[in-house]
Amino acid sequence: MPDPIIPALAQTRVVKFARVRRERLLPTRGVVMVTAGNRVGALDVVAKVTSAGNVRPVPLARYLRTKETALDKYLLKQPGEDFAAREILASKPESFGMLRRIYRAPKAGRIVAAQGAWLALDLADTAFELRALYRGTVINVMARQGVVIEATGALVQGMWGAGGEGYGVIRQMVDQPDALLSDDRIDVTARGTVLLAGAGITEAALRRAAEERVAGLIVGGLAPGLRRLCAELELPTLVTDGFGECAMSKMIFELLAAHVGEETIINAPTVPVSPSRPEAFIPILAGGGAGETAVPPPTLLAQVGANVRVVSGALRGQIGKIAEIATLPRTLESGVAAWGAEITFDTGARLFVPWENLELIG
Repeated sequence: MPDPIIPALAQTRVVKFARVRRERLLPTRGVVMVTAGNRVGALDVVAKVTSAGNVRPVPLARYLRTKETALDKYLLKQPGEDFAAREILASKPESFGMLRRIYRAPKAGRIVAAQGAWLALDLADTAFELRALYRGTVINVMARQGVVIEATGALVQGMWGAGGEGYGVIRQMVDQPDALLSDDRIDVTARGTVLLAGAGITEAALRRAAEERVAGLIVGGLAPGLRRLCAELELPTLVTDGFGECAMSKMIFELLAAHVGEETIINAPTVPVSPSRPEAFIPILAGGGAGETAVPPPTLLAQVGANVRVVSGALRGQIGKIAEIATLPRTLESGVAAWGAEITFDTGARLFVPWENLELIG
């Protein structure tokens, strides 16, 4: 009998207590503010870019309508000098001194050089501060780039995320994982919290959450048309189960509900392709796992007893366990032969599901 074909399945980590390591990197080279061994909180600044500048050439002689040989006498700032935003850098009198033709700095910066008809400006962008986000210990410092932080706590990975990073205490907004969150349940008391919703959220509720400045949103499902709105509102959003009205998995809902009132972070960068999954993380002290020892989440394997979630088809979102791995492909109702496994669901039903419709979870 041939060995069963088991493809590499996607994995979604839902872990009550684990040790994780996360890189925190600057967008460009800067200064790292901490050293290895330092304990950091979520809002602590671990690195910053003090002057992420860009050099801009300016055809100053053309702007002032003068010859390049006469340009020096109109300069009010010399190479090497700093200037403020909208400060006048050059001034040329016109109409017998009654009027002046000027050039203002577009933003703060420094004059790099004045050569010929051109002026080179080093324009400083807004300073960027990188916060730790994960409460834990700095275990590695990458010079001028960032740090690696080791943290212990509960981890929930999502299927989709947007809006960036959020930090606040988690607040349960619905009683059941299949409930929708409407705008009438969100008020000023939600400000600064991470909202735990169920199967979805209305557009009005999403806008209300942004108006009340909530720190983030964790929801089971999201209408496809609201994805762009989440990014535009810059509301950190983690979708755990899928698009459309999709009940949050009981495993995920119960884990998050058990930590209501505790600090929670959402890491959901708004990028088309991200090297890491969007996630929610609830920091727990190393000795706070009910006597458990925090270890890195092990690699999940498609084997008998493993937890799986159906990701497509009529059973989408349901979680069960692998009861038996098929040793031969089976013919589906569509007439297609597929490899898969017998799955026992929480309802007690046992059904064959192709591997293409499954992911490992746990």
